[in-house]
Amino acid sequence: MYWFRTENPLDFIFWLAVVVIWAVGGWLLATHAIRLKSQERIIVGFGLGLVTYLWFINIFGRWISPTWVFTGSAVLVLGLGLVFAWKGERPVLDWRDLRSWRLVLLGLFLVWLISRLAKGMAIFDDRKNVSIISTMAAGDIPPHHYMNSSVYFAYHYGFQLLGASMMRLGGLLPWSAFDLSKAIVGAYLFLLTVLLGKRYTGHTWSGLIVASVLAFAAGTRYLLLLLPHSLMNQIDPLIFVRSPDEVVGMPLSEAIRLGIAMGDGPPAPLGFAFMNGIGWPTVMAVHAGPSTLSLVIMLLVWLTASRLRKPVSLLIMTILFSFWALVWESSYGLVLLAGVLVAVYWLITGRKKLDDNFKWTILALILSSPFALLQGGTTTEIFWRFVQGGSSSVAVIRESPTLAGFALQWPPVIFSSQLDAMSILSPLELLVAIFELGPVVLLAPLITWWSWKRFREGDWLLGIFVLSAWIGFAFPIFIRYEYNRDIVRFTKHAIIIWTIVVTIMLFYQTARLRKEWQYLIAAILVLTVFGGFVVFGSMFTAAGQAVLSENVINGLDSRVSRDTWDRLSPGSEIFDPHIWRATSLTGRLTHVVSGPMSYDYELSQEWWDLRNNPTVGGMLADGYQYVYIDQGWWAGLTEEAREDLSQPCVDIITELVDEERDQFRRLISLENCQS
Repeated sequence: MYWFRTENPLDFIFWLAVVVIWAVGGWLLATHAIRLKSQERIIVGFGLGLVTYLWFINIFGRWISPTWVFTGSAVLVLGLGLVFAWKGERPVLDWRDLRSWRLVLLGLFLVWLISRLAKGMAIFDDRKNVSIISTMAAGDIPPHHYMNSSVYFAYHYGFQLLGASMMRLGGLLPWSAFDLSKAIVGAYLFLLTVLLGKRYTGHTWSGLIVASVLAFAAGTRYLLLLLPHSLMNQIDPLIFVRSPDEVVGMPLSEAIRLGIAMGDGPPAPLGFAFMNGIGWPTVMAVHAGPSTLSLVIMLLVWLTASRLRKPVSLLIMTILFSFWALVWESSYGLVLLAGVLVAVYWLITGRKKLDDNFKWTILALILSSPFALLQGGTTTEIFWRFVQGGSSSVAVIRESPTLAGFALQWPPVIFSSQLDAMSILSPLELLVAIFELGPVVLLAPLITWWSWKRFREGDWLLGIFVLSAWIGFAFPIFIRYEYNRDIVRFTKHAIIIWTIVVTIMLFYQTARLRKEWQYLIAAILVLTVFGGFVVFGSMFTAAGQAVLSENVINGLDSRVSRDTWDRLSPGSEIFDPHIWRATSLTGRLTHVVSGPMSYDYELSQEWWDLRNNPTVGGMLADGYQYVYIDQGWWAGLTEEAREDLSQPCVDIITELVDEERDQFRRLISLENCQS
């Protein structure tokens, strides 16, 4: 019901074999394209293989059948690795690299743990994720919008390609493929952070601490509970609580004391005081997916860009950067801008000869730009919108007098997706904003000072990332976006980088920080991770349950998916009174919304008319060849509608009944009624 779409366990073994192929290819790249230490090659190579594999799938998936593209892309990664190894150093692979087996075992444990928690929650847009995993696994690459088949989906769908590979080759159901891919990427992020921390500090134990801080770091909204009641009374009129739904419009002083029971989330409520409108702690964010893979790519760049073996290695960097644009366009754009600015600074000052790796990395960034514009996803759809003069039916933003939804913001604010805009010119609002951001923001000047010293000593990668953090932090203060819940991604980019760097500083032997600064940093990090531990405690209660997907889908739907996924006529569309459910089950698209798309989806009147008074003729006229029926919708129809949907020309593809719960599912075909 939860795990497998097929009854053949060899399917999953076949997917694992494909994983081994691209992982070995990545190991070859880490050995012969990048100059890495032996204990880094296996771990870094896995990521290089993964990203290159998914990049090939996205490039070739629009022309090649899904089974071939999901299999052949792994062979291409292996072939690319062999090309680099052809004239590389010998041995081709050094088996001493396997000494990192302890980290591999840790990663496998984390995969198991994260997948257990993911199985019990469906809290981050499952409808979107499981739908496009299903449609891409069926060959819709780049994906069309899961609720409007007439437009491509302006979404960073790179992460979901991994789940699509599991569904196509491994026989998983879309929700289990989504959960397992989250677990693999989340566990791998932890391992990469360990390597980065060890790279700077020289010790595995300090790398583990850096990774643990990144896992649990969050804001410190809970510290508002310590403020005097009189002060909170002054704050309440200044702050608008905009989410979650349970506390919208409440005074902050009341909301902060409440527990929030998230729909399809963990059984234990999440304390509003420990939530965060800038960004969840990574232990929670991992259950969204794309932002975690973005961090993986950032760390892969951080670990490899300064250690390229030869100029042609910039091909690997180009793949990393271009795929980053498909996974998380905001962070990619910030690093692209920061890299160009650092290159301009270096050229203008002429202080030192440009490092070859720096030149190759900046060239790779520039070469990645055409891919970012044309490969699919949000950046591509926005680009075509401008090329077509704003007339494209792109699923991204409404028509707006602003530039791509952006406009100047005054007075300057810190924006939180839960506490709305907080003016930095208001002392009390700024105080709340600092608690929301977390006290790491107070260390930004110290972080910048240390990073500047390292940059002048040749650590240009650190310089690029810290500069991108400052750009990301400043941008939302002075620029507003039509959907401000998304603009916090820039702020979160800054907080994550500052958190990683300041934790490294604490253990960096030559940082020469005074004891007072070390104690301050340690205290701030403790405050920062405390909220993450509390959130994780609530999440842990989800380990004992199974949620297929937003509790809209049950065991009957799972069995329907096993019977029908990717077996309906190619290019056909399906009607479901639950909007997106049948798309995730069958891999076939639907269209329930019309016009410019936004977060506030408006169901079309045509769809409502069909839902309330369905007829075979009406379904066919609106482009639906299949209809998915459940007992609730069927019972609410008129007798005339039920008779019309039961005509002799209507074929029942599959019908399943649960008499104990008085439920049924029926998938019918209208294709024979077209004449």
